[in-house]
Amino acid sequence: MANVNIIMDGRSLTVPAGTSVLEAARENGIRIPTLCFLKELDPRASCRMCVVEIEGARTFQHACATKVREGMVVHTDTEAVRESRKLTLELLLSNHAVDCHHCLRIGSSRCDDLDPKFCEMCFFCDCVKDGFCELQALAREYKVDVLPFAQKHNTHPIDDTTVIVRNPNKCIKCKRCVDVCGKVQTVHNLAASGRSCEVTIGPAFGRSMAESGCVGCGRCVEVCPTGAIYAMEHKDELVYYAHRDGVKTAAMVDAAVIPELERVLKLKPGSVTPEEIAGSLKKIGIDEVYDAAGAEQAAEAEAEALLAERLAKGHGVILTNSFAAKAFLEKHFPERKESFAFYGSAIAQFGAALRGRADKLFAVTPVGNDASETEKTHPVDITVNPRELARIMIRTGSEPNPKRTAELKPLSVPQSSGKYGKLLEKASWSMDRDGMPERFLIGELKCVICRNLGQARAVLEFGERFDAVRMIG
Repeated sequence: MANVNIIMDGRSLTVPAGTSVLEAARENGIRIPTLCFLKELDPRASCRMCVVEIEGARTFQHACATKVREGMVVHTDTEAVRESRKLTLELLLSNHAVDCHHCLRIGSSRCDDLDPKFCEMCFFCDCVKDGFCELQALAREYKVDVLPFAQKHNTHPIDDTTVIVRNPNKCIKCKRCVDVCGKVQTVHNLAASGRSCEVTIGPAFGRSMAESGCVGCGRCVEVCPTGAIYAMEHKDELVYYAHRDGVKTAAMVDAAVIPELERVLKLKPGSVTPEEIAGSLKKIGIDEVYDAAGAEQAAEAEAEALLAERLAKGHGVILTNSFAAKAFLEKHFPERKESFAFYGSAIAQFGAALRGRADKLFAVTPVGNDASETEKTHPVDITVNPRELARIMIRTGSEPNPKRTAELKPLSVPQSSGKYGKLLEKASWSMDRDGMPERFLIGELKCVICRNLGQARAVLEFGERFDAVRMIG
């Protein structure tokens, strides 16, 4: 692909033709704020936070949707651009629930006087994202100290009928959740309804999450920039049981939580180790901390036995231990029921191994399937996501510390033989909706790994036949 030469904030840059202004900026260390943008999906250009000034253009342009062209001159941080972004934030906040510490203080104190870390030490507000909210962070950055517009007090009911909670009063209509649910997972459970400022995001026909077609994958939670969709939290329960005399507690730590934990605690990538997390949990009061790798090995061994049994019968196998993938298959592909092969997830393996040896079981895992599985089937008592863990750490003074570590205990579980290699190795979910599922051969077996539910749908509806399909939810 040919390159084009542009000037951005006085810097001469050479970038590939077809690149968006936002991509060009990020690739060259120039920050442009966003609220609706997800790099894996087509830009919506709806939040207006990424507007930039382009010489020759009559109005501000959306950096996420504007392609670079030869000789383009871009200004990303002029006074006029900053004023436009601040106005956008003021409009959003005037139609936003005011129950976090930042929003409560607008008009009575300056952003510069607010210590963000105080939010996690304070029990005054009722926002699960206070301190980690993208809207709040931008409001601080752009010094939104006073709202020049009348505050609209929304009174939409909070939908807490499942572990995935919807608070429409916090929604900024960025539609990230809609795009992930529809375009990536192809569940199509969330959509926009209404017009203008009366737009709401939720399941069709005003259904609750419990009544809807939600499969509990929790991917909407991961992309929501505010507290509009979140996993029901249990941080206070965990601390209570960890401190309670006579209650033996055990926790499993999945190292996959570390990148998000580092991000929300504003730590350098790679600076936190599983042993430091174990040390933090021990300081909180957890009696035993286990490595999730053992539970994953147990899951792999169970899957190996299941595969061997099914393949010996000459059937194609659709294999998963994802709670959301199971729900997705049962809902959308019931005619393929004979091919389903469900095995226990890591938290199910941990629960089975430790139940009876501890009074309360906790799992520290990435948000998503695990929270829904815990609510529905109770393999453990409490599942904690990285943001909950961060809040617990800050409130209890147990942030990761290289001087305070603990060894993660291994689980005594069956080991797999590795016969099926790549098919059963640990694999992560991906937002890539256009990428082809990973195809490979194991001996004469045709195998494929689908890293999101959309990829799985494409394989099961239109794709070639495989001996083994593994689904990540």
